[in-house]
Amino acid sequence: MKKFLSILLAACLLVSVSVMLASCGHKCEFAEEWSKDENSHWHECTGEDCTEIADKADHTWDEGKITTKPTQEADGVKTFTCTACEQTKTEAVAFTGMTEEEWNAAFDAAVFENFVYTEKATVKGNGMTIDTESTYKFTKDNAWIKMVMYGQTVEQFAPSKADAIELRDETVASIKDITAFAKYKYDAATKTYKATAEIEIEALGEDTTDVTLTFANGKLAKIEYNLSYTENGTELTVTSVVTLADYGTVVLDPK
Repeated sequence: MKKFLSILLAACLLVSVSVMLASCGHKCEFAEEWSKDENSHWHECTGEDCTEIADKADHTWDEGKITTKPTQEADGVKTFTCTACEQTKTEAVAFTGMTEEEWNAAFDAAVFENFVYTEKATVKGNGMTIDTESTYKFTKDNAWIKMVMYGQTVEQFAPSKADAIELRDETVASIKDITAFAKYKYDAATKTYKATAEIEIEALGEDTTDVTLTFANGKLAKIEYNLSYTENGTELTVTSVVTLADYGTVVLDPK
């Protein structure tokens, strides 16, 4: 009886060893192509119903490259690729501000050939408040101007071609004077650019660091500034909001 049990156990052991050998990697042929998931890669056995794998390892990511450039309106995308199996992963890239080249492109002369400039200003001093609004509509060779004070239109007209071109050039020059790239830093919380140095407001002959620029789709959309100064013994405060819009689409319709 004992001899029979010994023979039976030996037979079972041989069967187990045979099964193990049948599934062992040394008898497998593995695919050349990598199988992969988000964390690792491996080579699968090509045998029918074989579940053996080989060379399993975690992905080794490269330094990544920007595949979608970030803008002020939306995050970009950085794509990383595994150096072994070419699996990819992505991460969001936050916008950190325009490059100097992009900034300069926003102020190219061609950009300001056709646009609308509107400035709303409030001046306070000596117990008085004065509200004004100035609108300039420019096309390539023409302009239209409207001045409003205390909510009433005080003047509106279309200057001659020569005067229109001169006015546009002066307006653009004044914009460029207060928007030097080196004097601003991007503020991600507000998606605006804050002045980091004194900015001269040429029309008033005064300096201020309280200047904010807003861009939209790569174009200047708003200039805001606040300053205080003394004129003829009177303390004055000025708040101004300049909006720039309708780039390339202005149609003069002085109504």
